[in-house]
Amino acid sequence: MAALGFFFIILPCLAVMSFTCFAACRAQANRTLKSLAYVFLSAGLICGLTPVGMVIWAATL
Repeated sequence: MAALGFFFIILPCLAVMSFTCFAACRAQANRTLKSLAYVFLSAGLICGLTPVGMVIWAATL
């Protein structure tokens, strides 16, 4: 049950947090922060799409 909580509760929360950090860093004028924004975007996509992948994987079993 702890693994399900991690995949379906914690990872979407981390995705929202990463997308928020992406937007905040993207809005800055500093070039380094704009580059860091894409790290947050990548992390958000990974955290957001992992539960979707788990559902698709479970449906194929």
